[in-house]
Amino acid sequence: MGTNTLEELTGRKKQQTIKLIEVADVTRRIAEAVERRDAVSAEMILAEREEPVRALREQEEGIRAYLLELPEEEAARMHTLLRGGEPETEEEKPLAEQTAQFRRLLDSVMAMDEQLSVRLGGNQSFYKKFR
Repeated sequence: MGTNTLEELTGRKKQQTIKLIEVADVTRRIAEAVERRDAVSAEMILAEREEPVRALREQEEGIRAYLLELPEEEAARMHTLLRGGEPETEEEKPLAEQTAQFRRLLDSVMAMDEQLSVRLGGNQSFYKKFR
């Protein structure tokens, strides 16, 4: 397994985590505006969330493209680590830890988003309609 590959993917995942922290912050601000019953602010802040969400999507696409450039066996191992697989070596631990941190934060943001959606949309919420 290439150390450069692990370092590259760990760095990319860290950048994703930073962007996700931004999404979490904006989502909290939306929740605060909704709590205050300030629909205008909530809508404005919601529009702010589009850019970091778009950037996250682009970063994920960049990681996928990077994996496609790797030899098949190495790409498969990296894919496993990026999906939460256990590290097999010390060199894999930073990527596994960064991936776990990203996943925890993503789960938190998704929970906040679901609460907001249900609160605002009730039974018409995406989470009520399609789940």
